[in-house]
Amino acid sequence: METSILAGISQTDFNPKQAVSLLEGRPDELQLWQDIFQELLLCAEKPKQSSGNACVKLHGFIEQCSKSSKPALRDFAFAESTALRLFDFFMEWNERDSHRSMRLVLDFLAYSMSKNPIPEVGTSVKETILHNIISTITQRSSRPSVKSAMVALDHFIQKKLVYLCEILETYRELHGLLADDNAIWDVFIAKIFAWMDSRYVCPIAGKLLVTVFTSSWYEDRDVRHRPDTWHKFIYAGLQMDINYLEPIKLYIFVPLFKTDLDGALAYLHHLSLLQRLTSREDNSWDLNSMLWLAMLEAGKKIGVVDEPGRDQEQNPQPAFQLQADVLESVLCHDSHEARSSAVSILIASPSTTKPYTTAALELLKQHLPSFHEDSDPKMRYDVLGHSRNMIKRIQSTIESLRRDIERASKMDKSPKSIVVPKFPTEEAKNGQSQKHQVDTVAALRDTLRQHGDFVSWYVGFLKDELAPTASYQRHITALKAMVFIVRPALLPGNNLNSSSELKGLLVDATWFRSVLNLIMDPFDDVRDTAASLVMSLLLESGESGPQRHISGLVRTPAGELQSFSHKADELARRTARADHADGAARSFELLCRSGMNTGDRIRIPFEVLSSLEAKLTAAEQDLATAVLQAPVHGSFASLRYIWGSLSSIKFSEAEVKILAELQDRTVACCWRIWQAVRHVLCDDSPEGHLPEELEEVEGLDTKDLLSYSFRAVHESSNLMRVIASNARKNRGPGLLAPSRRNFEAIGRLTFDELSNLRHRGAFTTVSQTFTSCCQLVKYFPNSPNDDSSLLDEWYEGALTCIHTQASTTRRSAGIPALIVGILSSNADRPSFEDVIRNLQDIGGRPALVSETDGSNLPQVHALNCIKDIFKSSYLSKRAEPYLTDCLQLAASSLKSEVWAIRNCGLLLLRSLIDCLFGTSESKTSIEAGWDGRTVKIPYHKFRSLPALLVNLLQMGQQSSGVLIGTQTAESVFPALDIIRRAGPPEEFRDKLYDIIAWYLGSRIWHVREIAARTLCSFLLGPGWLDSVSDLISSSGSSANKLHGALLAFKFLLERLADVMPDQLSDRDIQAVYDLLEGLLSTNRCMSTCSDVRAVYVEIINFITRLELAKDLAAVDLAARPFAHLIFRLFEISIHSDQSATPLALQDIRLGQAALQNALDVEEGNLLAQIVIAALGGDINVACSMLESLSDINPPESNQARANLVDTYIQVCLETDAPEPRTIALENLAALMDKMLHDTTEECRQRLPTNETITQLWADLHAKPMNPSLSDAIIRVSGPLLVIMISQSKGAAPNDLELWLRSWGAMMSDAGMADRTFDTRMAAVSAIASISANLASTFTAETIPNPVHLPWLLALYDALNDDDDEIRAAAASAAAPLLSDQRLVSVEAGRRLLRWLVGRYGAVSEFRAHVVCRMTGHSTSTSSLITQDSGDNTAARLLENWTPAETQLAEAMRFDDSLFVIEEQNLYVDEVRETRRWRDAFSSLPPLPAPSPSPSAEEAALSQWTLAGLQTLTRLAGAEGGDGPLGWTSKPEVFAICARILVSGSALAMAGNRGIKEEMRRFWDEGRRAEVHGLLLGMCEGLDG
Repeated sequence: METSILAGISQTDFNPKQAVSLLEGRPDELQLWQDIFQELLLCAEKPKQSSGNACVKLHGFIEQCSKSSKPALRDFAFAESTALRLFDFFMEWNERDSHRSMRLVLDFLAYSMSKNPIPEVGTSVKETILHNIISTITQRSSRPSVKSAMVALDHFIQKKLVYLCEILETYRELHGLLADDNAIWDVFIAKIFAWMDSRYVCPIAGKLLVTVFTSSWYEDRDVRHRPDTWHKFIYAGLQMDINYLEPIKLYIFVPLFKTDLDGALAYLHHLSLLQRLTSREDNSWDLNSMLWLAMLEAGKKIGVVDEPGRDQEQNPQPAFQLQADVLESVLCHDSHEARSSAVSILIASPSTTKPYTTAALELLKQHLPSFHEDSDPKMRYDVLGHSRNMIKRIQSTIESLRRDIERASKMDKSPKSIVVPKFPTEEAKNGQSQKHQVDTVAALRDTLRQHGDFVSWYVGFLKDELAPTASYQRHITALKAMVFIVRPALLPGNNLNSSSELKGLLVDATWFRSVLNLIMDPFDDVRDTAASLVMSLLLESGESGPQRHISGLVRTPAGELQSFSHKADELARRTARADHADGAARSFELLCRSGMNTGDRIRIPFEVLSSLEAKLTAAEQDLATAVLQAPVHGSFASLRYIWGSLSSIKFSEAEVKILAELQDRTVACCWRIWQAVRHVLCDDSPEGHLPEELEEVEGLDTKDLLSYSFRAVHESSNLMRVIASNARKNRGPGLLAPSRRNFEAIGRLTFDELSNLRHRGAFTTVSQTFTSCCQLVKYFPNSPNDDSSLLDEWYEGALTCIHTQASTTRRSAGIPALIVGILSSNADRPSFEDVIRNLQDIGGRPALVSETDGSNLPQVHALNCIKDIFKSSYLSKRAEPYLTDCLQLAASSLKSEVWAIRNCGLLLLRSLIDCLFGTSESKTSIEAGWDGRTVKIPYHKFRSLPALLVNLLQMGQQSSGVLIGTQTAESVFPALDIIRRAGPPEEFRDKLYDIIAWYLGSRIWHVREIAARTLCSFLLGPGWLDSVSDLISSSGSSANKLHGALLAFKFLLERLADVMPDQLSDRDIQAVYDLLEGLLSTNRCMSTCSDVRAVYVEIINFITRLELAKDLAAVDLAARPFAHLIFRLFEISIHSDQSATPLALQDIRLGQAALQNALDVEEGNLLAQIVIAALGGDINVACSMLESLSDINPPESNQARANLVDTYIQVCLETDAPEPRTIALENLAALMDKMLHDTTEECRQRLPTNETITQLWADLHAKPMNPSLSDAIIRVSGPLLVIMISQSKGAAPNDLELWLRSWGAMMSDAGMADRTFDTRMAAVSAIASISANLASTFTAETIPNPVHLPWLLALYDALNDDDDEIRAAAASAAAPLLSDQRLVSVEAGRRLLRWLVGRYGAVSEFRAHVVCRMTGHSTSTSSLITQDSGDNTAARLLENWTPAETQLAEAMRFDDSLFVIEEQNLYVDEVRETRRWRDAFSSLPPLPAPSPSPSAEEAALSQWTLAGLQTLTRLAGAEGGDGPLGWTSKPEVFAICARILVSGSALAMAGNRGIKEEMRRFWDEGRRAEVHGLLLGMCEGLDG
């Protein structure tokens, strides 16, 4: 019977209750329940795929035993050993393979502890389990089951089995702490937060924290953590790592709202008081602000945070009400994270039918455009997700409002029986009820109207974003937002009626044309999204879809597409650009799908193929002419898109035969183009190759030939891949599929290409096609009589290539792709094991330099093949069993005499290391190394890896001969890198430590450095100082060994400060001092080796910086113990042999230490003396010393600051070398900005005098200059000018104005788009200095002075710079002028322009600038530097404008160059800028003395605009139909047209009748000529 019970445990019909009943009848001596228990544990420990419901059986058995009438069974169930065995099982297997039924184990443990018949046993079990859990969580246990421990602790707290006081006491005892409860809680919570960086632990860590926050401390008292205590814990956790913000929001804040709503709202209110994001004084993005916004996001998603502007009557639930002005200040903040959170808060809602408030809709209108143009792709991705929810919510809201209005209207009109009220109060109540109902309907109608208006605005906004002048960011974001409207199926649960209504508003002639134009956009994702929108439109109503009319479109969509595709094809032929060819190809696909019948669809690819064959014939006869006049890549791309489109359609048998002929001819074309261009792409240096017969052809260069050849092979290969991929489909009747002959032809062609190509771009594309062919071979099985398959043929061919091809490239060209493609087929023959073993054999063959010339090395190809196998995401998992063997192969290759083999072995090692660690680790984390926590490599999975690491390091110890240096480095670095990043394997820890410590004495500096960094992985933890002391003492008389030990000392200190700062206590610092002091007197290497002294000083400098960070800056220099070591080292250096070793590094480190100590010496300016002395020696030493000063916080003492300023000025005056002057000026600018920020009179008196500044300025321009120095001069000019202005009270006003105008002109010139980034950034930084110090002078009482306009306009232009960093810096520079608000650049630009209008609106010079900006006229600011009045300056601004006709003629000139020169500024949008300045023009105040004639600036604008409108009207008539890809589709032309029309609209609105009439004429002519709808929409103000 015993055997039958045990055998039945693994069966699904095992019944624990029956088993216990049987056991109750068995003798106690057998203890059969122990065997059953063990067997159940074994079953439950299997992976959940095979263990079934074993956990349920285990729990059921123990539970039944606990309820048994037999004492022995009950004792067994409640025994301490049983509970602890169950707990161990849960900890181990819940971590690896979590079962939902694992919770049952915890339930029984809780029952065993609380209901144990022997209370002492239950208490003992509870204490033991709690001790193990706390040990695991706080990393005092070697058990890696952190997640399980947190799950168990959370479960026991929620079951009220464990209280917080018990957790605290256990943690106190475990760590031997004596601190108070609050301090211990801080440490314990920090330990939990430390696990938030683990993705799989993060959710349960958050859940545990919420449980701790909301649970009671004691069993008999309801004492809990208060919300302010929550904040202390959470704030400290976020301080540990800023990346914890998202987990905190998802796993702490959201559960807090669900668990303790009142407490969460109190905490939210507490955060609102702490955050500084919306404060006027300092609206910074600090940790409190991050938590505040994260809490708001979580509350909004839960539904307890409401939008601004909603009445409490409309939202009776308890909620946190947002204020509109608060949310607006966050929406325009310069922090990406803050703005992303704000838009989420604004849009998100748990209800999809909840109407938006009026304030919310206004905020969306105001700020949504800035989100669409954001340069951060993550921001745009987030905004698209929010936009999808917004569209869904608005559509649902509109439908819901209509239903509510209809229901309310029916109730209002429903017949009521006439009832005479008995009392007057009833009549009053009825009247109030009817009035309330009427008010309700009116309110619903008003809300519906507001949402309808917003929808109209949103659709119009999306259309405007498609303008040709808009940036890529705006194009792609608008197109993807339109996808949610055109394809409503992407909105889950969407109402198709409301979707079609919204789509009807969007889809019109203007939209259709704009989208068609974007199919030819330079960016691939824009082309793809635009084409998908048109495709969705064509397919939306089946066969009738293409023929339906679009509002405002003269022809049907199919007719418009036909016209567009012919224009696109002609454009692609003339330019041969890749984007034009791809766009034309997509247009042919759309045209094919728009065909009404199958015959029309088949006709299109035949036309394209006939054109392609003609081009190929021309290429075969005269390749040069074909390159210049008949590019073929567009035709191949067209066939690819068309073939992909036809693959999903069923055809008749006759049509299939026709298409089979088309397929045969297409494959033949692929062969033909390969034969025509292979001699170009197979040359060993294809990038610079031009065949001799083509050298004399006029207009042909290597760039044109290579582009033609590469793109032809690229597109033909893509086409073949599409044809071959149809083999995957079920080859039933009517579906396109390649014939066996065509498939074999494609496969052999791609093999031939891949085995011969040398152009990397080409074989990258071809390799994808070959891989697809290999994976599709299974659909073409061999005949029974044929033993050899295509894969065998290709594998043999690949081996032939390995053995015969010359090693012309270090990556073996396309050979690795052949092997990877063959293995990706996952075929039985050739098998994966056979291939990789064969490659290992080839790669491991010995090669001698004397036996090879390096040109034919099969080992190189084999090693590269193995490397690519491990780099392949598809094959790397299958290759893991061979990883250690390949590591050994790579290590053996490092011993080869042949450099090419050693190099490939090193590349293979790097690939294997990436396979071990993955490629997702950040660069910072890789460089930092192991953090002393969890080992990053599963050494148990690669059991031979530790021994291999030992072998690699021992191999380096045995190196000898000529190659000892390179061999040591090449063999040792990979092994050291693995240990440094992953942590040491425990099994070989001591042995590896001894070997790596030996490398500290290597004669190669870099080996010593890497060994020192690796040794830090062994020393992270208590006792590190003893180990370092042993390393130093064991160095003996070896300078190299001492240098390596000190390097390890320095790196260890840096790493401990980063990951274990508690290991650097004051006692440890004192011990470090004692160690360093003893080293000076006991080791003679300190006096003989300058490198040792240099590292010694670095250690002292690092310790000094640590001490300064502890607010010890006020300590007198003489009281700093480490300063005495520096002085003693100076003495040793002076008396050492100066000629024995290089001294530059030592001098740099000593100089840096001297400067750090001299900063606080106020008398005599010792600082300047040290730097000037360094300038007399090595300039590089002086530069390093100056650079170190920029890393040190400036002194607080005003005299010390003045000494530092004087030092920098003395450097510039004493040397002619540009490099030290550049560094000195950059440091001087930063220091003077800080001093100018200090408003105390004492600090201002320490600033340099005007005489000193004048002397410095003259000296800078009199000495040699390089670009970096020029930028530094621009940067320092800002604070220098501020000082001169502040000290120029006696100067003549004209001189001051001339300074400002000259400086503003310099800033404007430096900020031009064609200047370098550094120059533009220097100009913005200089403007920031001026802005911060002069902003207070721009008050309402002061008279506006136009001399500031040049730098203010330069600042505005910087807000439209192409670079994100410069725009951000410009926004920061504009903040002092805009009430010190930190704004995103686009909002800062809008507000700065409004500020300029408000301050300078009546100044004639500014008014002239306004109209100049509207017309795109730019005048050199240097030409405006005169003593003339502002009126004369304005008059010069209004002179010599380029007529619009001339601008249009230049813009319409066709450019057929293959590679277009990209514009310097792709961010600025001329149309948006014109509208901004139009608004400024409309806001200008009227002049004080009105006259019948218009002002000078208005007259100039009117004259230019009128001539431009006449030109536009003439062009609209002369050019004929415009339409897609017409003359207004070119961005440059569109921008000029927009300037004319926007200016005309402004003038027409101002009452200019001549302009109004001309605008009306253009509008009439433009409609007839199908001018771009966005331009026609700009013709405003024509009525009235």
